[in-house]
Amino acid sequence: MTTSVTIASDVIDQVGLQKAAEFQSRITKFECVECGTAGDARQEPAVVVLRRSPGLSHLGVAHHRCADSQVREYGPGDLVLAGAVDLIPRVLGLPSPHGTRPALLLAYEEEVTVEEGDQPPYDPVVRHLVAEGLHHVPSLGKPAPRSAGWQAVIGPGTSVHVRSNTRVHLEDGDMYVPPAWRMLAEETGEVTLMMGRLEHSVLHSVTPPLAAYGRAIKMGHMVAGVVPIVLR
Repeated sequence: MTTSVTIASDVIDQVGLQKAAEFQSRITKFECVECGTAGDARQEPAVVVLRRSPGLSHLGVAHHRCADSQVREYGPGDLVLAGAVDLIPRVLGLPSPHGTRPALLLAYEEEVTVEEGDQPPYDPVVRHLVAEGLHHVPSLGKPAPRSAGWQAVIGPGTSVHVRSNTRVHLEDGDMYVPPAWRMLAEETGEVTLMMGRLEHSVLHSVTPPLAAYGRAIKMGHMVAGVVPIVLR
């Protein structure tokens, strides 16, 4: 099924043709940045909206009925970073030459970019995670280094709790844990924690392909680290 997504020339001028095309091509389901309700570009027209203030930009999607595709400028301090992002947890099994590695995914879909002088723009959430001890890895198939000070706790029941040395990243998250995955995690006593940004269709898919996570890793949208796990 085709999608109907409009992206204005001034948005393309600001973000570049390649990034604009990549963003446009992966839009299916979305949360409208204007009205806050869900939309689906396969069923109704959508538009890309770039919100900018000095040093900060946010690329989002809106219903065509809510807005035109445009660059919307904000004054200093009018567009601010959220204090937190909504993290969606999921367990994964990562294939390796030595068997399946248990992984815990915490992902969000907010696309925010910070610009500082002549430096390349960056995702502030990913940069913060790296500062706290997670790592950029070259591909999904490469084992991540260990991340000191982090811990994941699963249980009782479907409860998920993840923290670093400095803060709690997820408290009382809710996630089904298959018995086979729990057995893997119990055997190793540790999991590969993967955190970062995924496109909406992958984040909310029932069974997304591993290749989608691999793309996010290669693009620098996701970071990882091996952390101890407690199962209750």
